[in-house]
Amino acid sequence: MDRINWLDIIFCILVVPGMMFLFPLEDWLQWHASYVLLYLGWLYLVFLMCRRALGPLLLQGFKGTLTVVGALFLTGVTTFILTLTPVNFPTAPDWGGGMAPHIRAMWILLLAVIAYGVPVGMLATQTSRLTTVKETDEAEQAARQAMEARRVEAFPTETFIEVKSNYRTVQVPLSAIQYLEGRNNYTCFHLDNHDDVVTQIPMKRALDALPEGKFVRIHRSYIVPVWRIEKRTAQHVKVLGLKDPLPIGRAHKDFMQTND
Repeated sequence: MDRINWLDIIFCILVVPGMMFLFPLEDWLQWHASYVLLYLGWLYLVFLMCRRALGPLLLQGFKGTLTVVGALFLTGVTTFILTLTPVNFPTAPDWGGGMAPHIRAMWILLLAVIAYGVPVGMLATQTSRLTTVKETDEAEQAARQAMEARRVEAFPTETFIEVKSNYRTVQVPLSAIQYLEGRNNYTCFHLDNHDDVVTQIPMKRALDALPEGKFVRIHRSYIVPVWRIEKRTAQHVKVLGLKDPLPIGRAHKDFMQTND
């Protein structure tokens, strides 16, 4: 459990109930115990609102800040209404027109809960975001390293295939090919960190020109490098470097199974 969660537990179990002693607690429990429980429940509700909603909203710019200000205003109004509830302490001294101790305690408790809940909620959200970004970066780095290792295993030395594109000869690095896509009588080479190369040859000729065993046709419109195949199902192939899977054609299902 992280430090912030431990702080939440300490605050909710020890600090908030402990601060209830700011009330004239003996008189309250004797004459208005249900009201004490009601206000304690109200404090926990305000805490949850500040911790889970208002703190994170402060990270959402001007509109989020306005929402927080409005919510805190309504919280203050509700607390003020609670202080207007008539209470009676038969044994209490005359407070001489000043703020009654229980009302002062109510405001102190409310401000303490807000002062803790909002900043900690904001901090927890920011920490969570940074952790998520770090984990995502680490996962992407691990994926890149794994992909590079498989690339080197498939092509220890860089190998090229020459194709005609736009009336010129283009050398396409085999290790950079993500997949080949058939477009009528054309074939498009989709590459890592390079512009696509479109050549006026059909898919079959393109496959014949590639090193045997290094590429496999999975669909009438798609050829993929064997080393890039990350995962396959009955209908799709997940290819390293691509966000979306590629479909497996019905005529190529048996062939794909023989290349597991």
